[in-house]
Amino acid sequence: MAAGVHNPGVLVKGAQRPRQFWAVLVALYIAQGVPSYLMIMTVPAALRASGMPLQQVGMLSILMLPLVLKFLWAPWVDRLRPLRWGHRRGWIVCTQLASVLAIGALAWVGPQASITTIVCIGMFLALSIATQDIATDGYATQQLRSDELGRGNAIQAASVAGGVLLGGTLAMALVDQWGWQATMLLMGGLSLLPLLALPWMDEGMPAAADEDAQDGAAAVPVRPSIKQFFARPSVWAILGLAAVYRLSEGMLRSMESSYLLHSGLSLSEAGVIAGSGAALAGLLGSWLAAQWLRQRSRSQVLLGLSALRVLAFALFLAHSLHWLGGTTSLAVLAVGLSVHRYMEMVALYALFMASSSRQQPGTDFSIFVCAELLSYMLSAMAGGFIAKHFEFSGLFAIATAIAVGCWLATAALLRRHAQVVAGTGRRI
Repeated sequence: MAAGVHNPGVLVKGAQRPRQFWAVLVALYIAQGVPSYLMIMTVPAALRASGMPLQQVGMLSILMLPLVLKFLWAPWVDRLRPLRWGHRRGWIVCTQLASVLAIGALAWVGPQASITTIVCIGMFLALSIATQDIATDGYATQQLRSDELGRGNAIQAASVAGGVLLGGTLAMALVDQWGWQATMLLMGGLSLLPLLALPWMDEGMPAAADEDAQDGAAAVPVRPSIKQFFARPSVWAILGLAAVYRLSEGMLRSMESSYLLHSGLSLSEAGVIAGSGAALAGLLGSWLAAQWLRQRSRSQVLLGLSALRVLAFALFLAHSLHWLGGTTSLAVLAVGLSVHRYMEMVALYALFMASSSRQQPGTDFSIFVCAELLSYMLSAMAGGFIAKHFEFSGLFAIATAIAVGCWLATAALLRRHAQVVAGTGRRI
């Protein structure tokens, strides 16, 4: 669009968003958060409590595959319109109804079903959630202006925390009180409620054209594809950042609950810190990150958070060496790390959205997120091995050293990205 030409279909910078827009974003992310954490937290715990062997419960980890591989079918979500009610709205309706159907199937088969049955239903649910994630992230990426990304991703992260509280903490408590079937039916009903916000989901007011991705991606219409993503020089530095930014975090987070128990906290205390405590910390972290992003660029915030991670890991190391005493200080440190994790999520995903093309937003954002998640998962897998051979103090020392390396790599990659997009005048 030529400079100075007004396009009524484009929301220009500084224009006021209607409140319904933000309410729709909350509803969309809550809609996928509740089923996600129902499957991640509640179902494994309930199956184990019902007597299923631990090795069978561990098979549920395969349900993470759709979240890591969703970039493979993301271009189809960007290209195809499954219903006449709107492009991404159509996908969200189909996938949310599929998720509710899967939750209903879990209620029907019960916790005594074979692990094969549970995994099959869970895989259907995971595919539905992952596909809905592509559509929702694509909608947010396409609609949010650069100056709105902090607020939009704070809503995203806070809704994740809400999903933990509803689909995780609340659902686990209800399984204990009401039983499996009643809890699953209630969660299915809650998952339907966000669909009531869809009439207010406006796909006809995209972010301003000059907010589009770098490398002239907005100038010529393209057919969404993974190839188109890699054809843009500006994405490589951000893809590298996605792979390294949280590389040190997974190994510590995977062993955090074990370390809490090792240090003298009870199982219930560790559960509160890892569950509702972490979710409430997430709400605070989301708000803090949004405020920080209003004052500083995304690059400055990410570098600051990376430095804070080094400090947090060093404090865990100090505690493991008995330089910091008591379980109270450890609990505060664990909650603080949860606040930090959600702040990272807001800032990192804001950068991912800013670096995604408006013409294939679901594809680009999914590739960034899948690279980040794969890196995190590999780090988490290494955490147990390191702790077994070098104990917790060795784990924390290695994690701190890697965190320093990640901070340096982040600074270098952000500088490289700035050099590539220097001619666009965009704020990163």
